[in-house]
Amino acid sequence: MDGKFCDIADVPGGKKCGCICPSCKTPLIARQGKVNHWHFAHASRQVFQETQNNCEFSFFVAVRMMARQTVGEQIEITLPAYKGEVSEYVANYGQHFNEQFIVAKQQKITITNMEVERSFLGIPVDVYGFVGDFNFIIYFTHRGRDIPQALHNPRDTKCGIIGVSLDRLYSLYFVDGEKSMKSYLKILNDFLVNDVSSKQWIFHPKFKRLEELAKLKLAEKVKDLKPRSNFGKKESKSSFKKHIDFGRPSIELPAKKPKRLAIFECVMCAVQWQDMDPGGSVCPTCKSHLYRRRIRYADLEN
Repeated sequence: MDGKFCDIADVPGGKKCGCICPSCKTPLIARQGKVNHWHFAHASRQVFQETQNNCEFSFFVAVRMMARQTVGEQIEITLPAYKGEVSEYVANYGQHFNEQFIVAKQQKITITNMEVERSFLGIPVDVYGFVGDFNFIIYFTHRGRDIPQALHNPRDTKCGIIGVSLDRLYSLYFVDGEKSMKSYLKILNDFLVNDVSSKQWIFHPKFKRLEELAKLKLAEKVKDLKPRSNFGKKESKSSFKKHIDFGRPSIELPAKKPKRLAIFECVMCAVQWQDMDPGGSVCPTCKSHLYRRRIRYADLEN
């Protein structure tokens, strides 16, 4: 009865476990039989009948409190990769052009000087610690508990914030409706340290700077795109006659422009290659001619 959460395997059986229900505060018994899976139950049948439908202590709230209990002053956890993308619509092409950037790769970090149930910028958070000189925040989420909006744009930008969804823990604790034979605390600790899919970046101190660089890079690529003045317009018959008047065969057509070897570059892939110009040259990487531009002509070999 020291306020800590206990696993059924870590306490004596029966009433000797000395545990109480974290919701209704009534005594519990540890049922550790040889047939059914081990579990806690209310010690009094009368109390059980009164509380089985009214005990509102959520599974996720209990897990969140257990998670706070399992962390010590230091922990090493695996963080997911963090990528961003900027986009710009180019009306002349009728499409969006995108530029992706990498904020952080998947990696293991060590959080030190950890505290639980600490306030950060006036917001109660689950875990507060440090990664080097930067504040690092862990906020547990589950159904009905979302990330506070203020954590998406904190006033103190020298920090890292991740959200950890506890939703997947239920399937780890219970397999086909039955409790896993593993210790609750061991499952929880392994989940916090190694699970990547349940973690998401809420704030990274490098994101804004890298986003601005990506915007500049995308603007340069868009600026170098060749204009398409007739995009989206169908050429009329009258305009077609201006090019070739089939009723006047005596008029000479303009001589074809001789082909020359040229150096091309794809503004999207930054790939360069040689081909004849004019011609139907396409980028060898993205297999498209939409983003190519001619850099210069190369001398023809005899």
